[in-house]
Amino acid sequence: MKKTGSWKKNLILLWLSQLAVMSGFSAMIPFIPLFIKNRFGITDEGEIAYYVSYFNFFGTMAYAVFCPIWGVLSDRFGVKPMLLRGTFVTGWMFPLMAYVPGPGWLIFLRFLTAACAGTTAASQVMIARNTPDDKQGFALGVLTTAIWGGAMLGNVIGGFIIYYFNYTCAFWLCGILYVLAGVAVLFTYDDFKGRPAGARQTKAVHVRRAVPFIPAFTRAVWVLLFLFLLMGCIRNFESPYVALKIESITDAKTTTYWTGIVSAVACVGAILSGALNGYLADRFPAVKLLTPLLILSACALFLQGFAHGLLVFASGRTLLFVAAGGLQPILQKQLSSATPQRKRGSVFGFSSMFSCAGGMIAALAGGWSVMLFKVNGAFYTASALFLISIFLFRSGLARAVSQRRQRQ
Repeated sequence: MKKTGSWKKNLILLWLSQLAVMSGFSAMIPFIPLFIKNRFGITDEGEIAYYVSYFNFFGTMAYAVFCPIWGVLSDRFGVKPMLLRGTFVTGWMFPLMAYVPGPGWLIFLRFLTAACAGTTAASQVMIARNTPDDKQGFALGVLTTAIWGGAMLGNVIGGFIIYYFNYTCAFWLCGILYVLAGVAVLFTYDDFKGRPAGARQTKAVHVRRAVPFIPAFTRAVWVLLFLFLLMGCIRNFESPYVALKIESITDAKTTTYWTGIVSAVACVGAILSGALNGYLADRFPAVKLLTPLLILSACALFLQGFAHGLLVFASGRTLLFVAAGGLQPILQKQLSSATPQRKRGSVFGFSSMFSCAGGMIAALAGGWSVMLFKVNGAFYTASALFLISIFLFRSGLARAVSQRRQRQ
C-alpha cells in the first residue's frame, strides 16, 4: 500500500537532489571547450571541436550503456540505492578532472563519471513508480524544473567561479554539489517491495522475444524509445558549442561570464516550460503539444546561428529552452502510461539509453558540422533537424497511442 503523502515528500526531496546534481554538472560541463583551450593551449577551433565531440560522445556512450543496467537493478533492488550510488560515487570523481595531464585523460574520466551517474533517470523512475497516475505528468514536469533550474544555477555559479577564480574550483564545486544531492536522497521513501515470487507477466505487456537479450517491451514502448533517440539527437546537437559561439560575438576574457548569464536566463524559460507542459500533458493529446514546440525550437536555433550580438543570441537561446524544455515531460508521460509500474525502472533506463544514443550521434555529427562549417553550422543544422523531426514525432506518437489502446 502506497503511503498517501510519500509521493509529495519524494517530489520535494528529489527536486532538491536534482537541483544540486544539475547545478554541479552545469557548473563546469558547458565550459569544457574553454577548459580544453586554456588548460592544454589548443587554439584551433576545429581541434577543440574534435576533442569536445569525443568528450561528449564517450560521456553519452557510458550513460547509454550503464543506464539500462541501473534501471534493471532498480527494478530488482529499488531506486534509492541507485540514486545513492550515482550521487556519492560521482561526487568524488568529478574533481579529478581538474588535474588531468591531457585531453585523453579528460575524456576517460568523463566516461567513468557518466557510467557511475544516471541520477536523473533514477529520479524519474522513483517519481513514476510512487506518484498516482493522474499526477505523473505534473510531477515529472516539476522534476524537469529542477533539472533546468539546476542548469541555470550551475551556469551562473560556474561562470562566476571560473571568471573570478579558476577551473579547478569549478570542478570541486561539481563534486560537493553531487554529495549534497546524495544527502537529500537519504530522506526519500522508496515504495519498493520487489517482484513477488512466481509472478507472471500480464497479457498487456507480454511480447515474445524475436531476438535473445532484447527486452520484452510492447511495440508502443519501442516506438516511444525511438522518439527518445530522436529527441536526444536534436536537443544535444549544438549545445556543446554555445561557449564558442558566445566567444565569437564577445571576447575571450568575458566568455565564461556571459555564457553563464545567457545559459541561466535561457533555463528560466525551460523551468516555466517544463512545469506548464507537464501540466498540459495530463490534459491534452501529446501530438497537439509537440508540433508547435518543435517549430518554435527550429526558429530559435536559426536565430542563434544568425545572431551577431549577444542580445539576439540570448533571445534565441531562451526561446529554444521555452519550446524544447517541454519535449521530455510530454514523452515521459506517454512512456509511463504505456508501461506497467513494475517495469518502469527498466523502461526509463532504456529511455535514457536511447536518449544518450541520440546524444552520441549528435556529438559526432555536431563536431563534424563545426569542423566543416564553423560554429554557426551546428545551429543551422540543428534547426533543420527539428523541422524534419515533426513528421517522425507525429507519426510515432499516433502509432504508439493506437497500439496502446489496442492492448487495453
